[in-house]
Amino acid sequence: MIKIYSSLLFVNSLLFGMSAFSQDSIIIPGNKLPSMRFEASTELNYGSTNLNNEFIQKLLFGGKIGTDIKDKALNKINNKGRFGVEVNYDIKYVNLKDTLFEKLPNYNYYIGFGSYNNISATYTKDLFSTVFYGNKEFENQSAILGRSSFISTKFEKITVGLVSKDNKTSYGVSLIIGDRINSYNFRKADMFTHPEGTNITLDYDGTVKLSDGNSTGSFMSFSGAGLGLDYSKELLNHKIEITNFGFTIWSKNSRYSNTAKQYDFDGVEIDNLLKVTSDELEFNAKAILPQLEKKPFVTLLPTIISFRNIIDEKKEFQPTYRIRYKILSNYFPYFNAGLVYKVNQHFWLKGTAAYGGYSGIRAELGAYFDYKYFRAGIESQNVTGIFMREGNGNGLRLYLNTTF
Repeated sequence: MIKIYSSLLFVNSLLFGMSAFSQDSIIIPGNKLPSMRFEASTELNYGSTNLNNEFIQKLLFGGKIGTDIKDKALNKINNKGRFGVEVNYDIKYVNLKDTLFEKLPNYNYYIGFGSYNNISATYTKDLFSTVFYGNKEFENQSAILGRSSFISTKFEKITVGLVSKDNKTSYGVSLIIGDRINSYNFRKADMFTHPEGTNITLDYDGTVKLSDGNSTGSFMSFSGAGLGLDYSKELLNHKIEITNFGFTIWSKNSRYSNTAKQYDFDGVEIDNLLKVTSDELEFNAKAILPQLEKKPFVTLLPTIISFRNIIDEKKEFQPTYRIRYKILSNYFPYFNAGLVYKVNQHFWLKGTAAYGGYSGIRAELGAYFDYKYFRAGIESQNVTGIFMREGNGNGLRLYLNTTF
């Protein structure tokens, strides 16, 4: 069933795509100068360093997680386990004739909208074992639960920016609309289970940040607001992109705690940490964490930094590589490298090996199409995850571009 689901996801995604090439080669019928460009892109991926696809899909879509699946996941954790889900999309309109500033005649303006949704966690082997097996095995000893983090965040942005006419430089300023932030950062959490489970002693040092729990998550019922900056630059056949550099102020019914203390409690039961709702997380957290204060707080945006080489569309074979990092998202630096093959003047294929992000070593494939005023493409971030039951995630980057 998992193989069928993943294959359908891959086939359906062929309707769209993400280009790895520069966009200034798009041809307008009749050789007339274009007046506008529309771009739409999305990135969907989930993965883990120790959870296989069967485990992840049951976490995300429901289902019983059996002991055999949990045993496999536990045995794969060395120092830390990592899990994450990303769902991002952007829409952009570029005016190719006008500029916002007369003193910058070589820059056109653009207007964009984006949405970014991310759930991620890093956890120790003891924390994973406690969550999915309970604390009985730690009777009369300490479980090391600290150096663990859980973050769930969602925000939208409305952007106004400038892009150079040669499409090599762009700047953007965004109004950030914060929907949700639930952040648990346990710097230290040594849990000692007393004999026969009579009580538990927790040596705790951590930070909790929670946005308005009553927010519906809709566009107009936001919990925070802020400012973001975007920047991209092409130089020496490479491109660097910085997306969502900024902050969000959470002031609507927000709660905050930054405490270090040791205390005893009778314990709580959590069947599935990554599946419970924010209200359930808060209910259980109240039993083991210090009291939360109702006060505003500021968080940095999960800035995305990307660096890659630019493809020469005239070459038949050429290397390709990309580095990506996302701060404050439990994200491990991502790197891929491989080859691009030009099938004909309209079609390219790409194959890479990758490591990092939320998954381990994996294979990736990409396909790109360019004809007259239309170009599209698709990149699979985890081919092994699509077709293998024991894969460690799935991922797609999609792009559509058209000029008039």
